[in-house]
Amino acid sequence: MADWSVERAGKNEVRLTGKLQFADIMSVRERLDQLLEEMKGDVVVDFSGVTRVDSSALSLWMCGLRRAETLNITLKPVNVPDEMQSIAGLVGLSQCLS
Repeated sequence: MADWSVERAGKNEVRLTGKLQFADIMSVRERLDQLLEEMKGDVVVDFSGVTRVDSSALSLWMCGLRRAETLNITLKPVNVPDEMQSIAGLVGLSQCLS
């Protein structure tokens, strides 16, 4: 069983849970892309259930932003883990999480 999940939580919300790490990030990305294709307008991405991240979680977010742009939707991150914010700060991408 996967150590993560990406689920729709209402009309325009996606909830991420579990570990967002390199070993599974491509599967997480595929699921996120599938859900984004079903949505319109402003979409909230809730990280409150995420228990562990590495730098690939930031890559996931950046890919999600690019995908959202092609779909003409806007992503708004909420409850971003401190570790992910720290990684973004280290590489100069803090603004992408606000």
